[in-house]
Order: sequence, then C-alpha cells, then structure tokens
Amino acid sequence: MSFLLLAEVVLAFGFMIFVHELGHFIACRIFGVRVERFALGFGPKIWARKWGDTEFALLSIPLGGYCRPAGGDLSGESPEKMYENAPKPGEFLFASWWKRIGIFLAGPLMNYLSAVAILVLLLVAGERIPVEKPVLGFVPPGSLADQAGLRKGDILLELRGNPIRNLNTDFDVKMEEIRAGVALTVERAGNRVPLTLKGDLKEAGAVLGIYGTAPPILGDVHFMTPARKAGLRPGDEVLTLNGKKVSDWMELAFSIRTSTTEEVVLEVKRKDKVYPVTVKRIFNGSNMAIGISPPESGEYDVKSTPFLKAVPEAFGRSVAFSSMFLGALWKLFTLQMSLKDNIAGPVTILRTMYQRAARSWVEFMNTVAMISLILCLMNLLPIPVVDGGQIVLCLLEGIKRGPMSVKFQLVYQQVGMVFIFALMGLAVFNDVWSWVQETFRSQIR
Repeated sequence: MSFLLLAEVVLAFGFMIFVHELGHFIACRIFGVRVERFALGFGPKIWARKWGDTEFALLSIPLGGYCRPAGGDLSGESPEKMYENAPKPGEFLFASWWKRIGIFLAGPLMNYLSAVAILVLLLVAGERIPVEKPVLGFVPPGSLADQAGLRKGDILLELRGNPIRNLNTDFDVKMEEIRAGVALTVERAGNRVPLTLKGDLKEAGAVLGIYGTAPPILGDVHFMTPARKAGLRPGDEVLTLNGKKVSDWMELAFSIRTSTTEEVVLEVKRKDKVYPVTVKRIFNGSNMAIGISPPESGEYDVKSTPFLKAVPEAFGRSVAFSSMFLGALWKLFTLQMSLKDNIAGPVTILRTMYQRAARSWVEFMNTVAMISLILCLMNLLPIPVVDGGQIVLCLLEGIKRGPMSVKFQLVYQQVGMVFIFALMGLAVFNDVWSWVQETFRSQIR
C-alpha cells in the first residue's frame, strides 16, 4: 500500500466534506447567522484560530467536519438545547424558516457544483477515450444487429454514408440517428455488404447489439460484488460459462445476464492454471450481473472539450448520474434490489478511491466527482438528521407558521438517528463481511 496514494484519498475525502461545510458556512454569512466554529475532521484538535466570531479548527481525523452556527448545530444539536432559550439576532433559530432552508441546501449544492467543476476540468484537460476498432464481436440474438444480418467478424465501415473508425466516438455520436431503415455498410470476407437496421432503439426492450471485439478477460472486479467475493481478480480469463465455451467479452456478459440459473459456473484461467468458480448473480438495477467490467483498450483517442461546451456537458453528465443513482435508491427502497448486495460503506468507498488513484489521476478525479454527487443526493433525502430531513422540518414550520414542538422534533431526530445508525451498521457490516469473504472464502487459491 502506498502512503502517498492513501494520503491522496484521505485529502480528497476531506475536500468533499470541507466543500459541503463551506456551503453551510457561506450561506450562514449571507443570511446573517454567526458561525461559532468551522471544523474539518473530528477528534482531538490539531490547530485552531479565531477570526471574528468564528473559530476555525483542524481536527485529528480528517474524515468529517462540521459548521456550528450560533444557537444551533448543523451537525445535530438536540432540540431541547436549541430551544431552551429564546433565539437572539444572529443566531440560527432567529433566521426565518426559508433562510434556514437556504443554509441546509447550501452544503449539498456546493458538493454538486464541485462535482461539476471537476468534470469540467477533466473535459477541458482532455478525456482518454479507448479506441474500439469497428470489428464486430458477439452479436446478441434478437438484437437490432442480429435482425439486420450482422455477424461476428464484420467490419463496420459506414453508417448512413459516414465512415466509422472508433465505435466509442464516431458511432456513439450517431446513436440518435439509429432508427428503422438506417443503412449500414460492412466489410465481410473482403466484400462490401450493404445492410439495413430494421428495428428502433426507442422500442421497449430494444438492444442495438453492435459491439467490438474484446477477449473474455476481466478488466475490473468491483468491490463488494459476488465476483470479488468468489475470488475473481482483474486479469483472469474466462474460458467457459455453465460448460459452454466463451470466446468474447460481450458473449460472456450476455450469457451472465440471460442465464436461467441463479448461479453461474465459470472456468477461469489464472497463471496457466484453470479453476472452477461458482458465482451468484445479483440484480444491479439494470440487469443480472456478477460485478465485472471488460479490459480497457491499449489505444486511446484524447478528446479535449472547449470550456463553453464542457460546462453544459458536465452538467448533463451530473444529471444523468444523479438520475441513475436515484433510480437505484428507489429500487433499493422498494426491495427490487438487495440491500445486502448493494449497500456499501466507508471502507468500500475508500478502497474504491484508492484503487482509482493507483490507476490514474483522471479515474481518481472522476470517482471523486461521482462521490461528491452521491454525497449531495444522500444529504437531500428527507431523512431526519441529514440536511434533507432538516429542510422538511423548516417546511413544516413555514406551513404551521411556527416551529414544531420540541417533543416532535426530539422524536423526529431520534427516528432519524436510529435509521442512520441502522443504515451505517448495515453498510459497515457489508464492507467487513465482503472483505472476509474475499480473504478467506476465495475459490481460487
């Protein structure tokens, strides 16, 4: 383990917390609320200095932080203590309910904006986009490609007369054009063959089915997934699935998704040895999966986006990710997805950040942006204790034209604490149990 990479992860995590609390701090200043203490971290104090009314402190464990306004504590002061004296000008409770909503919203908003800023930086600096040559690999049965007569080994030359060099760039740009009747030209056995797509991607369940070739070698095995728990690792080559030979990455992925068994049996080659590995499939919100990703291409295009185009692109990506994340949360809440298999805690988050940092600063910063978005969305959920739950209280106060009773707020906060502790307990248990399974129950020794 590299100390420098570990320090990078800790600093990035501390940055996300700092940005969140900075949002609260700025909003307090805007709305005339004094801030008694602005702290980064928790535990014993390392350094502190007072400027004006505020003490700024650096605490010994840089995995948290808080902004404490006068007359109230955004980190969770008890209602009894907050309301034991009448609020005075400059105190948190003296501010009107809508100003307090602004203060609570400011933390998640700063996380959102910082994520967008990171994405803009990455887009302007230039993305490394893997070159996926337009040589077709596995063609899923029933897909639009299959219906059009495309075959494995075909070289995709043109789409509507436009040349295709990289499936990850040239082809994706034209995805919105793919409707019934779109003309394709492929090279097959040295001959140019014109074909026509006969379906429509907008139809429910429609799959395009145009994929490049990639060997069935694992590029990534995600933490806290069945594949990881079974002992699979990046670089493993999958030879067979349920006794059937696998020759292509997309064939492997398709076979996992469409398997009729709850578990799949893989033959995996590692260092010239072949191992049988049984892996349970889980629903990941889109399809049945085991938690693996394909290997990356060794060839890349670098695409730099001008700043004026990068800003809306970054916002678009953040909105798309937020929509996907909220959809997954809804499926968890409605038990369409397993809580045991899909809730990760701080250990898994830090492990993922470390893994990304070890690969490249681009992957690491992209991961930091995604976690910042998650932090924003989780804080906006209407759960007592977090910002979203406090916003609900402020809205109720606005409707009632007066604060909710101390008893109600106390019960409300206690319910929130129980929920948060239960959720964190489950997340940490999942983290630890996943690590135990990886370490002691690996099927590959």
